[in-house]
Amino acid sequence: MSKIKIDGIQLFCIMVLFMFGTAVFLDLGSGAKQDAWIVTLISPFAGLILFTVYVQLHKRFPDLPLTEYVRKIWGKYIGGIIGYFYIIYFIYIASRVLRDFEELLISAPYNNTSIITIGICMTFVLIYSVNLGIEVFTRAACICFIMVAFTLFILNIFYVIGDLIHFENVKPILADGWKPILKELIPLNITVPYGELIILSMIFPYINKQTKLIKVGSMAVVFVGLYLTLNTLLLICILGTDVQSRSAFPALTAVSYINIAGFIQRLDTFVILLVVILAFIKVSIFFFCAVIGMNNLFKLKPSLFSTYFVGAIIYISSIIIAPSYQNHLDEGLKKVPYLLHIPFQIVIPALLLITVFIKGKIKQVPS
Repeated sequence: MSKIKIDGIQLFCIMVLFMFGTAVFLDLGSGAKQDAWIVTLISPFAGLILFTVYVQLHKRFPDLPLTEYVRKIWGKYIGGIIGYFYIIYFIYIASRVLRDFEELLISAPYNNTSIITIGICMTFVLIYSVNLGIEVFTRAACICFIMVAFTLFILNIFYVIGDLIHFENVKPILADGWKPILKELIPLNITVPYGELIILSMIFPYINKQTKLIKVGSMAVVFVGLYLTLNTLLLICILGTDVQSRSAFPALTAVSYINIAGFIQRLDTFVILLVVILAFIKVSIFFFCAVIGMNNLFKLKPSLFSTYFVGAIIYISSIIIAPSYQNHLDEGLKKVPYLLHIPFQIVIPALLLITVFIKGKIKQVPS
């Protein structure tokens, strides 16, 4: 596989934006109530372990994406079937993320616009992005990272200036013990967003300097973990656990509280800007990797057909995936982590690494 120049900074930017995704706007660990910030503080440790597994697999097959080295490890037929299911998994998660952002957009600024229209517009932008290539995409992601970081910083400053932060909402700490925290942590807050880094197994071969993978990736995971902890603390302090648990998009609700001297207010536009950027980044990465996997598995040359084909499937799936947003959330929180995330993000990669290790030991045994 030919190397495309994706450097360490670009890798850091796409990893951070990818993990932010919907996590910045949803109520992570809300089942733990005022202790939700502990969930987001602990989960990056599991994320580092998962990321290390993905990198170790990549180091043994540095020029191959996941859908190809799984065939090297488990054989043409079993590996081919697993690779095919990974492509379906990437498309499915892309459609789920797209549905999240479609729902957010029609709930606030475009409440008179149909979800079908929003989906079509976003899908064409995604197709255009994928057609430009992953190298162009990563350069654009660096610009998006600056915009997202600046916007989040300004919003957090306004929370402080507007005297919206009430630390008493975080108390009492560990009122219900560790059980609610562990229940929220496993598996949901480990698999999302950290387990989703399995998608990078499709992108690793394009990295220019392979030696920086562990260092850059670990920095990105720690950075995201710390920010999500800060973000969760802020939302709890601003909204309280009751309002936060009832709000579909707590970040949007928190921003609506900002009113500084009757002049700085109605900053929902900033959140919508972040929504569009993060939706674009996260769905694009899943989109890219589904196309890469399909072309690799079926020995297809990169073409507009494969891009439009995958894009159409993602769009249609985002519309029909659930009859309502509540059903969509219930499926994503109660079924998907157990039926899909754990097998594809944890079980299969772990078994692949164990298989590689055993094969390596067998080869070292003198005949």
